[in-house]
Amino acid sequence: AKYAPQYGGFCAYGAAGGYKAAIDPASFSVVDGKLYLNYDRTVQKEWKKDVPGFIAKANKNWPTVSTQTKVIE
Repeated sequence: AKYAPQYGGFCAYGAAGGYKAAIDPASFSVVDGKLYLNYDRTVQKEWKKDVPGFIAKANKNWPTVSTQTKVIE
């Protein structure tokens, strides 16, 4: 349970951008004991440019994003 993925297991960068996206299980980060997944390695590079900023955006957006049915594959 400690490392349960954030944002329902969807891409954290996508959640920060206001949408659900699939993930590559090999593209992940553990920040302050929490697991964040990313769409792919390219997205992960962008994510790493401002992890605290993207987490703040994703946390703000997640209540709305979590209700979306469309998932970017």
